[in-house]
Order: sequence, then C-alpha cells, then structure tokens
Amino acid sequence: MSPASLIKESTTATAAAVKKLKQDIMSGALAPDSQLKMRELKSRYGIGASPMREALAQLAAEGFVHQRAQKGFRVPPVSIEELNDITKTRQFVEGEAIRLAIQNASVEWEEEIVASYHVLERAIILMKNGEKERDYFEERHHRFHRALIATCPLESMRNFCDELYIRKTRYRRLLGGYGFTAKEVIAEHRELMDAVLSRKIARAQETIREHIAITNDVIAEVLHAKEQGRLAPRPERNKKKKTGRKAA
Repeated sequence: MSPASLIKESTTATAAAVKKLKQDIMSGALAPDSQLKMRELKSRYGIGASPMREALAQLAAEGFVHQRAQKGFRVPPVSIEELNDITKTRQFVEGEAIRLAIQNASVEWEEEIVASYHVLERAIILMKNGEKERDYFEERHHRFHRALIATCPLESMRNFCDELYIRKTRYRRLLGGYGFTAKEVIAEHRELMDAVLSRKIARAQETIREHIAITNDVIAEVLHAKEQGRLAPRPERNKKKKTGRKAA
C-alpha cells in the first residue's frame, strides 16, 4: 500500500472513531466521568490504536472528552454548574445570532425555517423511546435550530452556537424524556418559528432565550432530584418566571 493510501486510510479511521465516540458520549452509552481505556475502545469499535488516539485528541480539543496528565482520557462528567454555564452562554450567543440572521433575512432563509419546522413536527409525533427514534428527532431538531440562524453572517458565531447546542443535547439525551407531551413540544417550536419569522428582533430574542431556558430548568431539576434519590416533578412548559418566560 502506498504512503498516500495509508494516510487516507488512517484519516478515514480517525473520522469514524470521532463519529462513533461522539455518538456514544452524547447518548450516554459511554457513561459520564468513565475512563476511556484504549484496549476497550479498540475492541468496541474495531479501530486501531493510532487513529483512536488521534480521535481522542481531537475530541479533547473540542471538549467532548477530558485528558488528564498520566491518567489518559475520560468522558466529561455532568453537573448543574456546567449545565447553567452552557445555557447562559447559549442564550447570549444564540440571541445575537438570531438578531444578525433577521437583519440578513432572505426568502430562502424563511423557506428553510418553515420546511425544517414541518419535518421536526413529524419527528416529534413519531418519536418514541428507541435510540433510532431519538437520533431521527435530534437530527431534525438540530436542523431547525441551524435554520433559525442560517443567515447570520458570522461563521464562527454559527459554529459556536452549534457547539453549545451539541453540549446541551448531551444533557437531554442522558436524562431521556422529561415528561412533555408531543403537543407541548410542537407548540413550543411553532412559537419560536413564528417569533423569528415575524422579523421583530426583540420578540425573537426573548423567545429563543426563553426556549433555551425551559430545558435548563427541567434538566437541572432532574439532576438535583437524582442526587437526592427522588423523582423529579412533571415539568410545566408554560410556567412563567420572574426573570423571563421560558428557555431550552
């Protein structure tokens, strides 16, 4: 095999390892704060040590795994403090991205928001508890949120929104469903779509920040309840707050 072919094969294996590791970290198949042992990873994914190390290094740079001197790699733990950090940062950054997207709005932008909402609506209706259904929903949910800020001219800001979204998604998936009905979830995203398409910046920013906050409050309550060994109460999606209305 030529050197060029070896490099290509190694790159492909690394990309596959990154994808598989990220999926398993997001879904909770690799438990929070668990050690990532090379021998176990090689056996689990059928990928060699060299591309696996490259994949772990890449994921460490992205914050998806933690690297500790002389102790190897670990799946990041989850905590209410980190969840709040992610949520507040996302509220600020995504709110600004929405503002810039509206200022650069186009017909194509509006069409993609509407189209992505409709496929998301169907995914919500079809969603059950299986991993395939969860994956189907998450892909369409992410597409919808990307569509909202697609005309934001700052690529780094859009990428940062993506990163924060993915980190928040890990918390949602680790905890599974948290009691909202399909009707409630559809209504929440319809409200968000309508707010953005109204092109009223203040309304759109308030709605996205409230949307982002809802899941933060619910997940934080579930985490707190788990720490205390009790069941979390059923969430109230339309509950108003003194500091705002909702968030996700």
